[in-house]
Amino acid sequence: MSNFADAIFPVQNLGGAVSFAVGYQIEEAGQTFVIGTPVQVKAADGGLQAWDGATVVQGIAGIAMEAGNNLGATGSGAPVGFSPILGIGSVVGNFAANPNQASAVITPPMVPMSDGRLRFWLAAPGTVFIAKLGTSATNTPVATAQTQVGTLAGLTKDPGNNFWFVDTNKTNTVNIVAISPLEAIGTVGGHVFFTIQNGAAQLFA
Repeated sequence: MSNFADAIFPVQNLGGAVSFAVGYQIEEAGQTFVIGTPVQVKAADGGLQAWDGATVVQGIAGIAMEAGNNLGATGSGAPVGFSPILGIGSVVGNFAANPNQASAVITPPMVPMSDGRLRFWLAAPGTVFIAKLGTSATNTPVATAQTQVGTLAGLTKDPGNNFWFVDTNKTNTVNIVAISPLEAIGTVGGHVFFTIQNGAAQLFA
C-alpha cells in the first residue's frame, strides 16, 4: 500500500535555536522532485539533484525546501560574480503580452519564479526532521513504537507519490530520535522525528 508518505520538514534544532541552516545551490538540469525530497550535490557540476537513494557515505546534502523546476540546463540563469541575476523567470505560465513584441510576456499572479538555484535545509547534525514511518520491504506504512526511538533507519521514496519516508528496513542514513506527538503511539504510518547520520551528511561529514 504505497502512497502514504508526505513531505519531510525540519521541526526542531537540538542546539535550542529557532531556525534551521539553509543552503542555496544551483539546480541540476531536469529535476522534477517534490518539496521535502532528500537532495545531493552532483560532484561533476555542483548542481543540486534528488538523492539517488544509494549513495550513503556523504550522500545527502539536505532536504529540498521547494520542488525542482525541470531546468533545461544546470543552473540556468543563476547569477555569477559581477553580473545581474539572469534567471529564467517564471517556470510556468508566461504568455504573449504583445503580438508586435515577440519577447514581451506576462506572468500570471502567484506563478513560481526561478533564478537557477534551489533552497534546501542542510543535513546539519542538530536539525531534526519529521517524516512518515514505513518499510521498503513491502512499501507499506509501519506502526510507531517507543522502542524505535534511538534506532537507525533509512530513507526510501514512496513509489505512489514520490515523497520519502523513514524506512525501518534500512539502517544506513537516519537516527530516529522521537515519536511525533501528532498521532498516538502505535499509529500505522505515524510520523517520527529523525536526524541525518553524520556519515551520510554530504556537507557536514
